[in-house]
Amino acid sequence: MMNIEYEEHNVYEDLDPHDTYYFKIGVHGLVCFHGRNYSLKKRLSAEQTSKLTSDSSFYRISTNCYVNLVKVHAIRDNVLLFRDDYHGIKTINVPRRNLEGVKRLLPEADHNLTTGIH
Repeated sequence: MMNIEYEEHNVYEDLDPHDTYYFKIGVHGLVCFHGRNYSLKKRLSAEQTSKLTSDSSFYRISTNCYVNLVKVHAIRDNVLLFRDDYHGIKTINVPRRNLEGVKRLLPEADHNLTTGIH
């Protein structure tokens, strides 16, 4: 029998925004990150928030909400689906006017995402 050491990953301390599915910006620098099995709030400086919102990995779908384009698994109607084999599917609604922008920015090989989950 093999002993495998489990390395605990503390999302709250080691948050990498590129691992999140999407984030929402609140008041006074409070940003709420949504990932595969967590939603956590973190206070960021104006400079950190500006750097995050200008990152090309993220696309603004509403006034204060940005999605991680790399993590989009599928698009159904006006809903983006993020999939994780262990935790299942997480979704977020996208206004129709912003949906075309999301589709346009997805990598070329992933244009079949609009057909649903594979």
